Amino acid sequence: MEDRSKKPSDHLYWARTASTTQPVEHKPLDAAAQAALQSAAAKPGAAWNAAATWEEKDISKWAHELLSSTLLPTLAAAEAELTASEAAALPADSRGASGLRCALKVSAVSSVSGDVTHVLSRGKQRVVFELTLKLKLELELRESDGTLLQLVAGSLSLSEVANDDLDGARMPSSHKTSCDQPEWAPLLRAAAGRAWPPLKGALVALVEQAKEKWR
Repeated sequence: MEDRSKKPSDHLYWARTASTTQPVEHKPLDAAAQAALQSAAAKPGAAWNAAATWEEKDISKWAHELLSSTLLPTLAAAEAELTASEAAALPADSRGASGLRCALKVSAVSSVSGDVTHVLSRGKQRVVFELTLKLKLELELRESDGTLLQLVAGSLSLSEVANDDLDGARMPSSHKTSCDQPEWAPLLRAAAGRAWPPLKGALVALVEQAKEKWR
């Protein structure tokens, strides 16, 4: 007769023999190993990318805030005397005065958008960007003695400004200007073109600060 008091697991049992395995002994790192570990930790980039072959980081939000709050609001083009063609394009009641000068500045940053990426490749840093900028402008037209003759308000927009544009001496062709006072639009357009050097300087500063922050 089958013994129903036994259970299927009755053949299992706990070993009662004492283990002869020696416990793992943790030895402190020698000086050479510690130096190698510290050197690896000091390398730029993520730990998984110790060789620093390729690493990308999206820094768009940080870049937008830096441009909007710090780099762009302080932009101003150098004051310059109007050329003969610029003076000829002034509204009729302002023509004829000699030595007129104009200065352009950013009065507000309407928006900054686009992608900015910090790239680490074989230990070298790059910052790649493609940005769209929309700025409000204010132009001051002054007589030769410094008397303010006219204030002109308008805007400047640049779409898809990228790294390659930094090599150019002129404002990228994608830029557009608008003027709140249409009769002054030619002067604002000419002055905005002269604003490219300081604007380019702001983008170069963005690249340098990003490299410093994520080096």
